[in-house]
Amino acid sequence: MPGRLPAQAVRRRSAEASRVGAARATPSTRPAPAAKAPTRRDPLAPGDDDTFRPTVVIRRGTSQGTGTIIATASDQTLVLTAAHVVREPGSIVIELHRYNIGLEHARGGAWPLIVPAEVVGVDTAADVAILRLRDPSPLPFVARLFDGDSNDLRTDTLVTSLGVDLGARLSSWNTKIVETTRLQLEGEDVERPFLITLKIPEHGRSGGGLFTEQGRLVGVCVGHAEMVKDRRMGVFASIASVRRLIREHDLETLVDRSQARLAPRPAPAREDATPSPHGL
Repeated sequence: MPGRLPAQAVRRRSAEASRVGAARATPSTRPAPAAKAPTRRDPLAPGDDDTFRPTVVIRRGTSQGTGTIIATASDQTLVLTAAHVVREPGSIVIELHRYNIGLEHARGGAWPLIVPAEVVGVDTAADVAILRLRDPSPLPFVARLFDGDSNDLRTDTLVTSLGVDLGARLSSWNTKIVETTRLQLEGEDVERPFLITLKIPEHGRSGGGLFTEQGRLVGVCVGHAEMVKDRRMGVFASIASVRRLIREHDLETLVDRSQARLAPRPAPAREDATPSPHGL
């Protein structure tokens, strides 16, 4: 099995900085295997339009990671990922699979579609990047961005991580937020906000989205670190850093228009709700 990529040291601004400063955050990218359709164990559900369907595979050089479609228009589509996923030299390609287009029941055709992409913006301090693909656009499924303050997310908030583990299996798993904190990655001069989760990601999940129970993207997988002695935890760049990158590269109009076009998600049914006599 290929070895890990070079680790990144993280440092927290707190009274315990000296202890946590020895932690090492390991990106969850993986050398790229031959392209093939990621598998899923479970059938697609209605809520997956905001989570699974916008999740794509990204390849550059010998690395492979995960990305999330966050905006689309007639001439371009934006994909969010981790900066270290596209750090290597070489051309960037995005794999679009049947489920990204809503054609998982169709037969025939050459899949996946291998689409060239370019880097629009990178924030290495937060380890996030935004890519642009030109064709095919527009695409039918876009993730919903969290529109609140991630600092308000309480400890033990349930979240769901999406990613293509080992470059072959599209999957999700639930975990809980341990804390929101500011970290300084190795080689960087500034801190950025991150979300720390109980569960750690596998290789290939870097760049994948972290979603709230309401299906809102609140973070981006960047790796894992030993945040406390002998205990590694997941590290996710905060939506605040994503919003910052969007603003810095004048992408707000495109993103806001895409988000505004998303149909409202139906509210989850209450267990104690009284059935309507008319069946409505």
